[in-house]
Amino acid sequence: MPSCLLPAAHAEGHRILTVEGLAAGTDLHPIQAAFMETGAIQCGYCTPGMLLATKSLLDKESTPDLEQARQALSAVLCRCTGYVKPVEAVLRAAAVLRGDPVPPLNEPPGGLSPLFDHPFEPPAPGIGGGAAGVETGLRLATKPEVRTEPPTTVVGAPKQKVDALRLAKGHAAFTDDFTLPGMLYAALLTSPHAHARIRRIDASRARALPGVHAVLTYQDLPRVLFAPGCQSYPNPKPYDQVSLDSKVRHVGDKVAVVAAETPEIARQALGLIEVDYEILSAVFEAEDALKENAPVIHDEPDAIGIKDASHNLVVTITANIGDVEQGLRESAHVFERTYRLQQVQQTPIEPHVCITYWDEDERLVVRTGTQAPFHMRRVLAPVLGLPVGRIRIIKPRMGGGFGGKMDVILEDLCAHLTIKTGRPVRCEFDREQEFTTTRSRHPAAITYRAGVDQDGNLGALEMTVLENTGAYGVQGMTVVNLIGMRGLSTYRCPNIRFDSKVAYTNLPVPSAFRGFGGPLPLPKHSLRLEGGIHQPAGPVGLPRLRGSAGPIRHGMHDGRDRRRTWAEPSRFPYAECYPGGRRDVHHGPAWRGRPGGPNRPQQPAARVCGTGRRGHRLGTGCRSGLETRPVPSEHPPRSGHVPVDARHCHPRPGHGRSDHQNER
Repeated sequence: MPSCLLPAAHAEGHRILTVEGLAAGTDLHPIQAAFMETGAIQCGYCTPGMLLATKSLLDKESTPDLEQARQALSAVLCRCTGYVKPVEAVLRAAAVLRGDPVPPLNEPPGGLSPLFDHPFEPPAPGIGGGAAGVETGLRLATKPEVRTEPPTTVVGAPKQKVDALRLAKGHAAFTDDFTLPGMLYAALLTSPHAHARIRRIDASRARALPGVHAVLTYQDLPRVLFAPGCQSYPNPKPYDQVSLDSKVRHVGDKVAVVAAETPEIARQALGLIEVDYEILSAVFEAEDALKENAPVIHDEPDAIGIKDASHNLVVTITANIGDVEQGLRESAHVFERTYRLQQVQQTPIEPHVCITYWDEDERLVVRTGTQAPFHMRRVLAPVLGLPVGRIRIIKPRMGGGFGGKMDVILEDLCAHLTIKTGRPVRCEFDREQEFTTTRSRHPAAITYRAGVDQDGNLGALEMTVLENTGAYGVQGMTVVNLIGMRGLSTYRCPNIRFDSKVAYTNLPVPSAFRGFGGPLPLPKHSLRLEGGIHQPAGPVGLPRLRGSAGPIRHGMHDGRDRRRTWAEPSRFPYAECYPGGRRDVHHGPAWRGRPGGPNRPQQPAARVCGTGRRGHRLGTGCRSGLETRPVPSEHPPRSGHVPVDARHCHPRPGHGRSDHQNER
């Protein structure tokens, strides 16, 4: 049974096993070794639960099948692995414990067969020499594709995760695996209203409660406007937020914070704070927020860099190449489609948690699971009134982030409490606060207009975006900018226009979400553009991706475009790759009409290869079915090396990292 569901009193008289007790000393239990060898450990936050669930299964069943392995792990929530590798680790550990030989997983990089050279078939029973009819290895391990280049020893070779050992053994790795003597516990009072002004706030009863060391409201902190999104220097505007304000702009907005001897006392103190709200009209849709007479969300006179606060307009971005209107007039067919992105929370398994304290050099230490530690230090310095050199950010392992831990969210309040009390302070959000007070994806309406001639040649392409940035600007400008960049840079077209607006509403605040601009950096926008062109293609008689014909011909071919690039024509044989890719991913009429969607394959794609792309502050590896060899660099290629931008700490293994598997 999961330990989180078992009251401690019910465990009396029973033996309790934790991940630290799986193996003695420096030895590894076969289960721990199997998880390390198969790459089943990613962020590591759920790894102890998976290891113990596996131990429970294998204590009862020495020859588990695939379904039993899946069922054993089903109660352990995981946002990183997709469970494929952990299931493989369970079966491998079972084989080792039975004494069966198991094949090595870290094979050399040269001479390998593609992952799916033939239509997918389930793994044969007895892999690895197990008992008859028992699978001991889920042979879906990703392998490099066949290469004609000389074999390499590092690039392209499987490597074990550098911190897999400490994660497998349950050593301290995360923010909350750390405690200090004299530590206080913080609790946050948030707004129950979407839009309101604080007429009166009285914290005297809370301050008088025994065990309470500090209560902070907007009356106790200097008003320092800042942009909490940890981005490039200087932080993009607007500067529209303070640590605590006299006005709340969304449900979950911050009202007061308490530091006490225990979490229970801190929560009790929150109930003693008296707040008198003047409830204001609220608006939740971007279209409504831009209308005349809509409630003004940011009416404070000192906000910096808002385009038009009186109409809730944060920023506009426009870009033009050529003449889109003329291109549309000259097109034989004009297609228009609008797509809507919904607000989705990243839901990392590890909630936001922060610990602040003064170190022996009287530096303020902020221990937090941030994705941008150096940017965070720079953003916090003016807010706290400290020079950058007196702030140290420690970024331990993160139990998932997916963009949701890019901003200053609770770190400034936790630091203010340490400055006030002189004591270490720990603050952790509960799951409700994760949804109301942290971050999510930006809702947006994205409209494409595309003009094509009778042969399917793009003559004009227009993208219009209306983005909802919630109650504060944060990364609204950055995200909408990258929506345009990624949504329009995939295809060659002589006439392109981008028009975008970002609006305030009274929704909880969106920010980065797994690649700025959407759930995935490139495929999302390609999907929308492909959908806008291909959906009506049949009725008007345009070619529908036959061979190398059709709208796909407009892809960025060999770099000979107005955009400065160093892609070599000989290494990016787009026209030659597309027919093979189309065949391998079964992209054709056979898909249409199948249950589950018109274009959903029933088998995995063949030759899952990678297309690298380097953009502003983000290196993106985009899986596709095409065997392409682009050179993703803004500098000339040198000796086959590809530069990887790894200035940010991405929480999703395999995305934006400069490890060996991503260097090629």
